[in-house]
Formats: sequence, C-alpha cells, structure tokens
Amino acid sequence: MATGVQVLTTLHADAFASLWHAANDERRQQLGIAPRASGASALSKDSAFGVGLVEGETLVAAAVGMQARADDARSGREVPGLAHISSVATRPGSWGQGSGGVVLRALMWSGVSRGYSRVQLWTHVSNLGARRLYEREGFALSGRGKTNDYGEAIIHYIRELPTPRLVVRRAAARVLCLDSDDRILLMHWRHAVTGAQFWEPPGGGLEADETPREAVLREWREETGLAAPTLMGEPTLVARDVLWGDARFVGDEVFILGRYGAGPLDLVTDFTADEQAAYLDQEWIHWSDLGAGQWRGDLVDPDLLPVLRRLNPTGPWGSR
Repeated sequence: MATGVQVLTTLHADAFASLWHAANDERRQQLGIAPRASGASALSKDSAFGVGLVEGETLVAAAVGMQARADDARSGREVPGLAHISSVATRPGSWGQGSGGVVLRALMWSGVSRGYSRVQLWTHVSNLGARRLYEREGFALSGRGKTNDYGEAIIHYIRELPTPRLVVRRAAARVLCLDSDDRILLMHWRHAVTGAQFWEPPGGGLEADETPREAVLREWREETGLAAPTLMGEPTLVARDVLWGDARFVGDEVFILGRYGAGPLDLVTDFTADEQAAYLDQEWIHWSDLGAGQWRGDLVDPDLLPVLRRLNPTGPWGSR
C-alpha cells in the first residue's frame, strides 16, 4: 500500500474488516458493551465504495459508503441521491489524531464524484467521540432514533454533500504525444482528497497571452522533464468534466498531436506543490492498450482513442 489517502476495493476487504473490528471492539470495551461477532466486510456489499488512510503498510483509518435503500434498507428500492455511510473506523492507537475526519471528508467527496447529493449514517447514542466527529464535519441529527438488532440505542445523522466550485471558460491544452513505437505518454495522478487515481496526457491551463501550442510545450517541460516533442497537424477540441480538489472543471480543452524523438533518461520536472503531492508517475502506453479506458486498474481520462482518430485519422488506430 502507498502512503496517503487511497481508494479501497474488495481487495482491501480483509484489511478493512480487521481495522473495523479492532476499533469496534476497543470502543465497545470502553463503553462496557459486549463485542460484536465478526461479519462480512462492508466493502464486499453491492454498490460499496471506500477510502482509507494508509501509513506504510498499515491501514490507519477507513470509511465505507454505499447506495442508500428505502425504509432503512428493508426495501430494495434505492433512494435517489442518498449515500449511506455504513462504517467509519480508526485504528485505536491513532485515535485523536484527525484520521477519522480525513477519511470521512474523502468519502463525502467520493460520493460527490459518484453523483450523490447527500449522505446519512447511524451511530450509537453513547459514542460521544463519533458524534463529535460527525457534528464537526457538518452532520445534523435528523430526529430519528431506534434500537438496533443488538438492543443498542442508535441515532441518525444526515447532511448535504459539498457542492464543488464550478470552473468554466478555463483555457487549457494538452499534448497527445506518440513515440516511435506509437506509445502515448500519460501522467498518473492521485486526487489529494479522495485518493482516486487516473491517467491523462500532459497539459494544463494557459497562462496570460499564451497560445495552446506554447502552453503544451511549457506544460510538457514542467511535467515530464523531457525534450520537447514535435507538434503536428491541426488541434481538436475535447469536452472535459473533471472533479479536482473542491472544483469541477467543465469546458473544451485543446488537444494537439505530438511526436517524441529522444531526450534525457532522468526526468527533471517543475511541479507546483499541489502537483507534486498528487503526482504518482508517468508511463509510455501503447495506443492499442487504451481501448478499455483504463490502465493498470485506473481510469484513463478522457477516452483517448476517439481523440487520436480525430488528430490523425490515417494511423493504425483509424481502422478499428
């Protein structure tokens, strides 16, 4: 596991279950409540999505949400726009360090990226630490309360999910650069808040009085550290709708075809502090490996084959 916030999948089910039971058993012992028998990991449930805070190989904190269903899931009907947080857990040795807030905020922004507009959860009346956390993070008591299957009093919290800042009319450009083997260079990023990872071509926003071609060459130098590619042909516009940080960027970006010859083997980049925190790596990927829209399990955004066919319709990709 890499250090920082990252997306959890079913591959993390055992690690999450171990964390949850350690935290739950410790809390219940402190409250004088009998430990609960082990059950299936929340990550294994339908529609589940999770985030974790990892330090080295240790899962320090995690949160899991899923699609809410009507009548407290006694109905199979989905409640439009509502996500249910089934679990928030922090390893007992890390309590009081803010880890729960980190994963809770990450889960909420993950919910935003999935199209949810609000989120709910239940917690024990006696769990004052969890209640303080939820209230600090903007949750409000709905007035609902009940006794769970173990005869314990629990209460219901709900809140609207944050609304991203809408960023429009941002001039931006990217280079779809091929090497001599028709591989495309893609940058690998991790969302600093949600831990979601994705690949995209080098590029970014235009600076004052900068043309798209000037911008992609500057961004190429800053992000890759490689010698400048040769830019070719006419550009194309690509519609983007990207959630990054607390902003949603919506607009057309200029994509330009490039060819890369040779350059230094040692990459010397010039990232901003935010970019450095989000940067994972970069890789030359053969165009034929991009048809699935993913690479090494992470999203490739945008869908690049239609863009490549517009930029160079006579290439080998044009016949597929």
